[in-house]
Amino acid sequence: MKKLISAIAIFIFIGFVSDLEAKTDYAKRVGGYFYTSLSPYGTWIEIGFGTPVWRPTNIRRSWSPYYYGQWVYTDYGWYWNSYEPFGHIVYHYGRWYYDEYYGWIWIPDYEWAPAWVEWRYDDYYIGWAPMSPYVSFTISIGLHYSYDYYVPYNHWHFIKYKHFGYKHPYKYFVGSKYKAGVYERTKYRTNYSYYNGKVRNDGVELDRVRQRSGRNIEKRTLVTVNDPVEITRNRNDKEVRTYIAKRDEISRDDFRDVKVERGDRKSSLELSKVEIGRDRTLERTNERNNESTRDRNTDSRENNTINRERVDDQKVNTGSDRNKTRIDEDKRIQERKEVERRNSELEKRNNEQIKRNEEQRKIEERKRSEMERIRSEELKKQNETINRKREESKNNFEVNKQNTQNEIQKRNESRVTEQRNHSNERINRNNEIKRSDNSNRNENRTNTRSDDKKNTTRNR
Repeated sequence: MKKLISAIAIFIFIGFVSDLEAKTDYAKRVGGYFYTSLSPYGTWIEIGFGTPVWRPTNIRRSWSPYYYGQWVYTDYGWYWNSYEPFGHIVYHYGRWYYDEYYGWIWIPDYEWAPAWVEWRYDDYYIGWAPMSPYVSFTISIGLHYSYDYYVPYNHWHFIKYKHFGYKHPYKYFVGSKYKAGVYERTKYRTNYSYYNGKVRNDGVELDRVRQRSGRNIEKRTLVTVNDPVEITRNRNDKEVRTYIAKRDEISRDDFRDVKVERGDRKSSLELSKVEIGRDRTLERTNERNNESTRDRNTDSRENNTINRERVDDQKVNTGSDRNKTRIDEDKRIQERKEVERRNSELEKRNNEQIKRNEEQRKIEERKRSEMERIRSEELKKQNETINRKREESKNNFEVNKQNTQNEIQKRNESRVTEQRNHSNERINRNNEIKRSDNSNRNENRTNTRSDDKKNTTRNR
């Protein structure tokens, strides 16, 4: 009994350790090339289960991925020609995610693409946003969504067609307060495929951009260089240079001296839903191995069939040949049905994913509509308050104006009254003077008469 309990405990411990190693082994599988190349421009942080992410430093507060650069069209679709020293890695490998605590973080992946973005556009605007870590790419399926997640509208860059493809598109981005409206009008158009051994970004048709922008956008040649330093040397309008690292160079083990900080808070990223990285690569390898195994089994069955046919030929049994043919036909029918069943299940899963995405989009639209309604009501109240204050100010102005006019009228009336009184006083003074003059003349006349009489009397 004790041996049984000990065996069970050992089994549980081994399972726990295996699970822990499976979760923490991701950090060891991240290529040394990513570590050493990005360390001078940012910080590596472990955000949980041994998952390292890269966070850029010395950037503007309003910075976001796919901001400084130019869209150019190549044989592999739209290529993001970055102006940043770390752009040849983080815009062509891996995914971006915005965490409320850590900000923008980059999750490594080994699949190269001209750009890992999602697209939206209508007849007036084109928009792009960093593709989330919940989206992976396979040759057989294309884009695969492991989690229902929508990039918020404020993380999108929208621009008019006439400015798309400019060398500094950020100068023409739609303002933050208008993004929600443009986001609602545009439709989701993301499309990726596989071409000539590489991922192709077919987000927006070239002819559509030419027609709506009125510009003849030329297709450039994508030239692969051996050194990232050569990307920025002698740039011209005929070609665009990119660096596609080899798998063995990415995964070389030379990052022991690189410091990886341990995050002090759990990220909002659902790590269990992230399928990018070596895990998907291993799955593809397993798929190819399974296909090889199936091919070998098929060859073995064919050899067995040939041997059986030889035996049948030797027995010269026509009935057995017909039975074998019927069996082979039944097998082919069964295989065809199995393929159709798998395709049906795959289509069903994709339709369910599309349906969930549509439901999530409707929920977000309702939330945004409610927010817009609340914002509209608040704006209406603000306008009413402003109009009321303006009306009160206008009424106060009219009252003040009337009071001012009354005061002016009173002052004018007072001035007229004063002038009239002053004039009357002057007239009275003149009359007094006249009366005084008349009195003096009369006295003089009387005196003169009296003198004359005296003289006359004296003479007599």
